[in-house]
Amino acid sequence: MRAMPLMHHAPPTAATGLESGPFASRRNLPVLMMNTLEATAVEMIRTGRAADAERWLRQHSADRACAARLRELLVGERRIPEAVAVARALAPGADPEALLSRAFLAHLENQFGRAAELCQQVLRDAPDHPAALNHLGRALHNMGRSEEAQRAFERAVAVAPDYAQAWHNLGHVLRARGLLERALQAFESALAQAPAFLSARLHLGITWYAMEQPQAALECFQQVLAAAPQEIEALVGAGLALHLLGRLDDAKAQYQQALQLAPNHATAHYYLGCVLNEAMDSRGAIAALTRALQLQPDDVEAWAELAGVYELGSQLDEAAQAVQRGLAIAPGHPALNLEAAKLERRRGDLQGAVARLQRIDPRQLSARSATPYWFDLGLALDRCDQVDAAMRAFEAGNALAARSVRRQAIDPNAFDRLLDRLVQWTARGAPGALPQAGDPDDDTGSDLCFLVGMPRSGTTLLDTMLAANADVVSIEELPTLEHAIADFAALPGGYPDAMDTLQADDVRALRARYRQAAAVHLGGRSAKLIVDKLHLRCLHVGLIRRLFPDARILFALRHPGDVVLSNFMQQYAPNDAFVHFDTLAESARVYARVLDLWRHSLKVLPLTWDSVRYEQLIDDPATELARVSAFLGITPDPAMLDRQARNATRERVRTNSYQQVAEPIYQRAAGRWQRYRKYLEPCIDTLRPAADWLGYRFD
Repeated sequence: MRAMPLMHHAPPTAATGLESGPFASRRNLPVLMMNTLEATAVEMIRTGRAADAERWLRQHSADRACAARLRELLVGERRIPEAVAVARALAPGADPEALLSRAFLAHLENQFGRAAELCQQVLRDAPDHPAALNHLGRALHNMGRSEEAQRAFERAVAVAPDYAQAWHNLGHVLRARGLLERALQAFESALAQAPAFLSARLHLGITWYAMEQPQAALECFQQVLAAAPQEIEALVGAGLALHLLGRLDDAKAQYQQALQLAPNHATAHYYLGCVLNEAMDSRGAIAALTRALQLQPDDVEAWAELAGVYELGSQLDEAAQAVQRGLAIAPGHPALNLEAAKLERRRGDLQGAVARLQRIDPRQLSARSATPYWFDLGLALDRCDQVDAAMRAFEAGNALAARSVRRQAIDPNAFDRLLDRLVQWTARGAPGALPQAGDPDDDTGSDLCFLVGMPRSGTTLLDTMLAANADVVSIEELPTLEHAIADFAALPGGYPDAMDTLQADDVRALRARYRQAAAVHLGGRSAKLIVDKLHLRCLHVGLIRRLFPDARILFALRHPGDVVLSNFMQQYAPNDAFVHFDTLAESARVYARVLDLWRHSLKVLPLTWDSVRYEQLIDDPATELARVSAFLGITPDPAMLDRQARNATRERVRTNSYQQVAEPIYQRAAGRWQRYRKYLEPCIDTLRPAADWLGYRFD
């Protein structure tokens, strides 16, 4: 997922807090010296009863101290029109409240110098007046004098530690200066003094998000929404936190709810486009981003995202137009230059791509932006045959990916535990994997082909070729059998050990579960053969054999060195298996375990299967496709060899191979491991048994 700084549109620039009452004199007097009316409201605020406090202050607004506190309560919660009405009533006169009310009104008109002058007028008579310091900080911050603003806010809370609005505004300026830990503490201090201070809660969530703590951020946004369900920024913030957590459907729902309330909210359209892009909904993403740009044409982040959507769909001319529009606004923008470099690489200007990427300073990128930067740089350097520099780039990218937020939710041992269970079950002869006499015979899978193998073994190229055949419909890397496995796991004994206790009703239910999931992804498409492609589904051929004994299985093969290297060179969305591709050694270990299980599965299971070698597919595609078509029982179709026809079978390839399958068939990826042999050398002993069995050599 590309970097998505929270609310990339201009954040609220005005620090808005102000206190009165105890701050109206030269020094901060004890709360006991407030008048009784104001003190009553202050106690309500301190105990989280902000609504009661507002009603009380409105009821007693004839009292000047109560009116001032009402004004600042409204300003603090960004209810500016109401606050303006109160401020105008207070503005006549020469006392501190009048001067600070006029400073507030000047601030709203962007007269920051005038606002600062009025605050300083108060401070000449009362140097430690907290409210004057607070409003001065607001003005200084908006004048670009953030360090001075910070000092003003710090003086305000030093004089009045219970001054919630000053803590809130201090948090703003600290976050703007990149001091996130201290900003967090400031917002928490504001909430300690005013637990129902929704703006402080909102910005606490924003700060948690900026610190890449999406769960803590989400909790803050949800608390705001519980009190104010129509708070747009909290809805957008919740969407961002959910997106970062990988909960794409939930994030989409939050953005859509925000847009129902505010149809012209450019930022919500932008982030909706981001989440739809990751969800592979290119049309929806383009529509959302286009609307965001109609509302805010100079949004360079939206231009970069739109370019990325087009590039992922291999619409390179449209991507180039979006990049050009964005670069005309911000020539040095990192995300736009990343997209420009991708286009240069895809169009063969490899040196240009490398030069552009090397002009970007990755230290100035967030971790979420730097990760794709390093992978893109590595791919460009690889194409330029700069092996050592490419390896350094891939190592840097993988190191950042290993620290990503979504990785925190992945159990690094889960995949090995699954392999252990399957290995032990297979060693016992895979009990229950063979069809039983009582199994239903109405759906044995004669229309199914499961395309499996290790990632980066050529499955995507083969799948696009097969999908161009009129007799074939394809399901590309979407959960189908996995739904049945999840249901199976709930059976007594769990998966796969309960295989030999499956009854006819269980088999029927699991078949139905698979077909329901497949129907969703097929969307009404039908043909003689369904090719259901997901790499590591080769682990589950025992279940496939039991549920669909007439299904065919195609296993994609490629030289183990190329497979391991290529997986290391990819930025994957994390899952239980892909987290093991961060290093060559771990990638090789997992490869060896998967191939060993596949080899033993073939010994105990009478599968209807065949293999396809990537090297043969790219060397002589016509012969290899004819052979595969015969195995699958379909008639060879010339469209399978037509690149444009292949690419027309889907809106967008769902895998990291999207760039390769959009190109004419090429040879450069075969044998690439040899250029990186010195890096792979420590892994060769791990890979050699599988290589020997598959007929590959490391000589």
